[in-house]
Formats: sequence, structure tokens, C-alpha cells
Amino acid sequence: MEPLICYVILHYKNIKDTIKCVNSLINTASKDSFFIIVDNGSGDGSGQDLKKEYLMVKQCKVLLLEKNVGFSKGNNAGYTYAKERFNPEFIVITNNDVIFYQKDFEKEIKKLYSSTAFDVLGPDIYVPRHNDHQSPLFANAITIEELQKELKEYEYYEKNPNRFDSRLKIHAFKNMLCSNSIIISYLYAKFRGNDYLDYRKQYENVGLQGACLIFSSNFINKEKKAFFPEPFLYEEEVFLYYRCKALGYKMVYSPCVAIRHEEAAAFTNANKKNIDRLKFMLRHHVIAREMLLDYLNNEVEM
Repeated sequence: MEPLICYVILHYKNIKDTIKCVNSLINTASKDSFFIIVDNGSGDGSGQDLKKEYLMVKQCKVLLLEKNVGFSKGNNAGYTYAKERFNPEFIVITNNDVIFYQKDFEKEIKKLYSSTAFDVLGPDIYVPRHNDHQSPLFANAITIEELQKELKEYEYYEKNPNRFDSRLKIHAFKNMLCSNSIIISYLYAKFRGNDYLDYRKQYENVGLQGACLIFSSNFINKEKKAFFPEPFLYEEEVFLYYRCKALGYKMVYSPCVAIRHEEAAAFTNANKKNIDRLKFMLRHHVIAREMLLDYLNNEVEM
């Protein structure tokens, strides 16, 4: 019997992207896989529409949450359902603005598990809009001192959202340049004092981008939740990295599995005025970093 794979797709309002994501899975995943759509309290009827859309698809289940509980808790709801209902070998947690196109995606997951015994696997995440590869994120996670500095920066941006908008555009341009040139990427990493990571190579125990994460039975059998602590938005990958590091779980990045990330479409549609969207983002950037700072301080004390 083939190892069972469950996919958890977190949905919030943007039904077109969710349908594209699920349909891409129907075209690429095995017939034994299951797709769990979690409507994160959209409140616009799109969750019910998804139930109708996939009513006749036996592989698909739609969960309706009463309110928007954020990224971590929303995904944890799908993870818990998959774990308790199907007892799968793998759970793939993915954004709804992700497209699966790799026909041997599941085959490669199983091969990588056989060779690495990973707890958490991260694929190559390509963003066509910026011609950018988002993973792996880092070799070593942020320190307490770096986090304190970063928190002050986001507190400043929260008061000056227009300047943050400019930063986002510069950041996207930088990522595009780095993805197109090994030399530029290497020089930028050295300039920033960071370790150089090549998305074309496989790594162990590095930070993995959260748009798509693959949890193996090693992790699933031990952990009730995929994400803990549970910030509403942001820093989930850093929490996961430190949690895995503390528990001795193996995180693997491999370009042998790959997805396409349309990126931030749900945010654009959920917040019509850009300034309101930025204020919402920045508030949660600050809250998540405050949570992470408290988490790391407690870890150090322990």
C-alpha cells in the first residue's frame, strides 16, 4: 500500500486561487491522496461555494472555521483533522496561491524521505512575478539581538507605512537580482553577513519558507500541531525552525520537489486600500516579533 499523503490548503476569501491550487493537485497528486481545504472564517460565502465545487470529489474535504484564526491556527486545524482522520505518512501544508505542476512531486517526497528520514521538508518555491526563489530562508535563524533591532524597525514602519511600501519594492527587486545571478546572490549574502544558500542545492537543518511545508510521519506521530506557538501572521517559519532544533527534528530543503507561488493574492483582494493592508501587515509583524522575542528569551532562560 502506498504511503498516504494529505494536503492542507488554507483558504481566505480568494476562491479563484484556491480552486486553481486544488485543481492543480487533482492533476498531479495520486488518486489516493486527500485534499483538506480550511476556510479560515472568510465570511463571504466562499467556503460554502468550495463545498459545492468539490461536493463530488471524494478526495476533497472542506472545513469551515467560524472566524479567521490566522495562519498558524488555521493550518493547525487542517493538520489535526488530517492526522486524526487519515493517519497519513505525509501532510503537505500549502498556501492557497500555490500551483502544483510537478508530476512526480509525491514520488520525490517518498524518495527524499527514504534517503534523509526528514521530519519537515521544504520544496523549491518559485515566484514568477518577481522571478524569485523563496527557499531556503536562512542557515541560522535570527538571534535575540538581531530580533530586537528588527522589532524596532517594524515599530517604526508601523508609524510610517508608506516607507515600508518602498522597502517591499526594493526587497522584491533585490530578490529578483539574486535569483538571476549566483554572483550577485553570493556577494549580497556576504555583504549582509549571511550564509550563502543556493536554491539549486539540497540542505539540512535550514529555515524553510512557509508557503509549502511537508511533514513526515516522524513529525506527525509526535506533534499535535504543525505550528507552535501560534502567531496570527508571520514568523511561523522561525518558530518552526527553533522548535525543530530544540527537539532534534531534521529539516531538509531540496530542489527535487518544486512548486510555483503566485504570492500574496489573498492579501491584495482581502484589503482594498493598500495603506490599510500595510497597516494590518505591520501590526502583525510587530506582534509576531514580540511573541518570538518572548519565546527566545524563555528558551535561553531554560
